[in-house]
Amino acid sequence: MNEEDVGRNIRRIREREGLKLGAAAVRASMTASALSKIEKAQSSAPLSTLMSIADALGVSLANFFEEPVVTPNFVVTRKGRGKIVVRDGSKFGYAYEALTVEMPDKRVEPFLLSTKHGDKAGYFQHGGQEFNYVLSGHIEMRVGDETVELLAGDAIYFNPRLPHGSRMLSKEPVRILCLFIQDNPKEAKSAPQPQNKKKKSK
Repeated sequence: MNEEDVGRNIRRIREREGLKLGAAAVRASMTASALSKIEKAQSSAPLSTLMSIADALGVSLANFFEEPVVTPNFVVTRKGRGKIVVRDGSKFGYAYEALTVEMPDKRVEPFLLSTKHGDKAGYFQHGGQEFNYVLSGHIEMRVGDETVELLAGDAIYFNPRLPHGSRMLSKEPVRILCLFIQDNPKEAKSAPQPQNKKKKSK
């Protein structure tokens, strides 16, 4: 952590609190010029001065030393290196491999869904939208009261607020690229939850 980062944090917090430079300086018992120089890293401030500024802004001194958060331009997930998400779907034998957990504030959450012959069928229901692309295997997909068969290379985009689920029609393992599109990334969950575990797929 250097003086540039400290100054940047002070300015970010001051602006977040809606305080003009002069008003914040008055609260901290210093001149606007002195505060400006600290924010621009043109002046080195002793801890006592930083504490006065923290009190003026109503935050902890530790907030000035937070490391800057850098949003990556891209995230690469190597084959087989995704994060296995253990959720209720695993009770049906499904394995969800999250492919881009490191990318923040995204509305689309991609998973690699794997299931094998003999796994139980389950129904799910959740918000947002969903897109599935079959990479391997043969499945029967049910959305609401309708069914459709899907083979490798087939894709389906549907409203996941309707009860939906699938059952295998092939003995070979099924792998599906699933994209969950969230209505609100801060509130929506990143993987589906079962609607009724006792229901059987048709």
